[in-house]
Amino acid sequence: MRFLFTSTPAFSQTTPLIPLAQAARLQGHQVLFAAGGDSLPTAAEAGLPVLDAAPDADVTAPYRRFAATAMEREPTYAETMELLSDAFAEIGETLLPGLEAAARDWRADVVLYPPMLPAAGLAARAAGSLAVLHEIGLRHPPFPLRGARARESGESAAPVPDAGVALGPDSLERFNSMVRPGDAPPYPVLPMRPGTHNGGGPVPTWALRAGSRPRVLLTMGSVPEHVRAQGPLLAELAKGAEGALDAEVVVTTLGTGVGREPGASGERRRAVDFLPLGALLPTCAAVVHHGGMSTMLSALAAGVPQVIVTTTRGDALSNAEAVRQRGAGVRLEPSACSAGAAGEAVRAVVRDPAYRAASVRVAAELAARPGPQDVAGRLARRAAAR
Repeated sequence: MRFLFTSTPAFSQTTPLIPLAQAARLQGHQVLFAAGGDSLPTAAEAGLPVLDAAPDADVTAPYRRFAATAMEREPTYAETMELLSDAFAEIGETLLPGLEAAARDWRADVVLYPPMLPAAGLAARAAGSLAVLHEIGLRHPPFPLRGARARESGESAAPVPDAGVALGPDSLERFNSMVRPGDAPPYPVLPMRPGTHNGGGPVPTWALRAGSRPRVLLTMGSVPEHVRAQGPLLAELAKGAEGALDAEVVVTTLGTGVGREPGASGERRRAVDFLPLGALLPTCAAVVHHGGMSTMLSALAAGVPQVIVTTTRGDALSNAEAVRQRGAGVRLEPSACSAGAAGEAVRAVVRDPAYRAASVRVAAELAARPGPQDVAGRLARRAAAR
């Protein structure tokens, strides 16, 4: 079977698809990752063959414009989703000709894509492939189709896929505000254990063992511009964690220099450009982050309590509320996030065993799910039966 994967040009929206792609290859299927921007090096570094679906276009430009607008205007949730819909629609329209050609010329049996890229469903339909919507965290409604193709076809709703892959744990999905309660997808959904692929890179020896102080991971995601913009907030969060628990704070900087202010070094503060979270989280007492899907799932899979600071108004709001209501962490608003408030939140999730217990229960729930290889086999059988 031939499995064609695609995603938006974002690291965090590509990594959730990597485990299933790797599993399909291990089963002997052919795999190709066709996309653009940051998706290509992310997939290539994971050992996958990649195809640039829009080699002459700046595929990331719409997302950069969205990020700049979001930082300038601080839009509401509804405004954020509207801006994101426009950005992802433009990205999808740019990638669509290349995706259609790849699916058709390569004779893809299965096309897998995230909810942010509904145009890939059109590519699957054009090639007669099994269309599979691959969630990247909690269930997300598919983004609408927009642009010239939508106008030509008269369609604005995303194509209904033939199947879906779900990563979100059921115990959190019941608190998922992005979908209406009881609103089941109109297609079969295969639950899968998240592979929590966070990229590759060197792992320092200190990351493998817990130190004498509780270790708190502080990360604001995989977008350097966002990390840089949150520099003052990161400093407050780090000071709060250090002061509340006499903690060792590990800050991921993405090369921005944030977290490396004078006096912030040594045993109390470790600033690293990049570190695969899966290698570090098992030694952490807590993780403080921005509410991204991948970071949230990685922490849940490791059974680590979370403090989520909702610095963005997209799915981070739903993620933070789901984690809070499940009892696996707390939510903080950036406007109320002083060093004192951050310290209190970190102290709570570390000192109160209920947060760790809830997180461990979710980790066990995820571990009991079918793995990527099982899901790859089931998708191959579905494609063969068409």
